[in-house]
Amino acid sequence: MGRLVWVAIGAAGGVLAYRRGQRLVEQARERGVVGSVQAATGSAAGLAGSARNLLQAAGGTQRPVAAPVSAAATGAAAARVLAQARTRPADGAN
Repeated sequence: MGRLVWVAIGAAGGVLAYRRGQRLVEQARERGVVGSVQAATGSAAGLAGSARNLLQAAGGTQRPVAAPVSAAATGAAAARVLAQARTRPADGAN
């Protein structure tokens, strides 16, 4: 019976990950590179939080977990790096 519960939890997690992945792909086509990085970061953070909550609800360990990096902060850093890469001349092009 315990294995059946874990199979069901794994199947539900797989379906959720697949749906979020499909949604991410659709949004990536609309947003471009920077938006895609932001969406992927937010999706990964959300998926990790959902998995953590699911494990705690199923009786997993109650260890303290560090807070994930916010999607906005990571996305802003990625946008800044991409913008700097576009404005800098290539090496050897003086």
